[in-house]
Amino acid sequence: MADRAGRCVILGGGPLQLQELRCLRAEDTIIAADAGRLAASNAGITPDILLGDWDSCPPPETGKEIITLPTEKDDTDTHHAARIAVQRGFAEVLMLGCLGGRLDHTQANIATLLYLTQQGVRGWVTDPTTEITALQNGSIVLPRQQGYYFSVFAADGTAYGVTLQGMKYPLNNATVSAYFPIGVSNEMIEPQAKITVAQGTLLLMYSKMK
Repeated sequence: MADRAGRCVILGGGPLQLQELRCLRAEDTIIAADAGRLAASNAGITPDILLGDWDSCPPPETGKEIITLPTEKDDTDTHHAARIAVQRGFAEVLMLGCLGGRLDHTQANIATLLYLTQQGVRGWVTDPTTEITALQNGSIVLPRQQGYYFSVFAADGTAYGVTLQGMKYPLNNATVSAYFPIGVSNEMIEPQAKITVAQGTLLLMYSKMK
């Protein structure tokens, strides 16, 4: 497989706040998934790809690239957008407007994040109070964010060999189960923290302190 490069931003149907718009870079490739087209328009953003089955907004008349999907299908519009990002070789995918609405939609978007991780793509789902990524069979170093908790959850049953360094509550070669939230509401105490999982998948979550 060729080396992946670049970042794709997927816009969901949720409202985009100023803090989220500040995450965008000039070089990003932007996919608006269905009603994400309206969110993009309201924010003054011109997506590179408009994609959807158009059940949440009227179909676009013009656009750089338009992909119309069948209404009855197995995947969501957002998940289909993620598949395109994988196929086109992006190294990172940022999903905006994908949290804080219907709980089933949020869960579906987290499932899409896990799909990206499984495909070797660094994925993030963010809103103004939360940032989520995932880690499978490996290590990652992440920066401390002042005013945020940091939580770790087993995403697919049980994660083995979980080590947390640079945290208020460290773990060393621990087993983390999806049935017990031992990793919730931790805090980074070093400028950077290292998270390792030997076997399994973890959801890694920054949550703003209130």
